[in-house]
Amino acid sequence: MTKKELTFEKALAELEATLGHLESDELTLEESLKHFEQGIALMRICETHLKSAEGRLRELLKGENGEMVERILGSTADALAGREDPNE
Repeated sequence: MTKKELTFEKALAELEATLGHLESDELTLEESLKHFEQGIALMRICETHLKSAEGRLRELLKGENGEMVERILGSTADALAGREDPNE
């Protein structure tokens, strides 16, 4: 499996492992640079997956008129801001 084929979860797990290696005091400078480069590549993969998910969510949240319907954790943004009665 190539890096581009990694799922978000696998890329994140590899990123966490890479960070663990970087935090150890046992790496040479060259090894540290290698792990850092791998971490950057994995971070970009994760970012790509997150941006893709965000785009899919935005598409799903479009209202009937094509307007965005902003919802946060099942509530509207107006309800969270106190501009809408949550009991209605």
